[in-house]
Amino acid sequence: MAAKRSNSDNAGTKKAILDATEKIMCDEGYAAVSSRRVAEVAGLKSQLVHYHFGTMDNLFLALFRRAEEDFLARQVKSLTSTTPLRSLWEQSLKQSDTRLTIEFIALSIHSEAIGNELARANERTRKIHTMVAAGALDRAGTAAEAPPPEVLAFLIAAVSRTLVTEEALGATDVHPAVYAFVDAMLSRLEGDIGKHAPSLD
Repeated sequence: MAAKRSNSDNAGTKKAILDATEKIMCDEGYAAVSSRRVAEVAGLKSQLVHYHFGTMDNLFLALFRRAEEDFLARQVKSLTSTTPLRSLWEQSLKQSDTRLTIEFIALSIHSEAIGNELARANERTRKIHTMVAAGALDRAGTAAEAPPPEVLAFLIAAVSRTLVTEEALGATDVHPAVYAFVDAMLSRLEGDIGKHAPSLD
């Protein structure tokens, strides 16, 4: 019983450390992450950060992998949606995902390990997005009217990432037109039912 409690405590401590690291990265940037700052936000002693993760690089890698698995789990749900393209679009617009990704991209300039993880995750995500797009176009019978699935998947990811990034900067003057264009495109490819598809958040 004591061992079970210990394992549970360890898991809870690790989660608190990862949650704190994610919050700091999204709110203050990756450069603000330190064992002392993480411990402060998590309400823990700084020694516990090193005890559970060893180095800051290991902490960043653990957070990246957790975020990736959570992101992919939500993306896979798009495969079972009645409007998978719109579900994929809505998922891609989640601001916290994009902000964290931007910080990891910045960090990858200084960390080869993070750069390698980003490249691997990007390839994995692209395959899922392409699968979602291909399935959606096939079911709707609109493949002839749309770009190839891999191109459509790329466009959805790229446009959503740009929108979220510019919203964070306050540069939103053309965004209503972009949202309207994408909405019309998705309605054409999947039908008007897509306009009322629930978010998967």
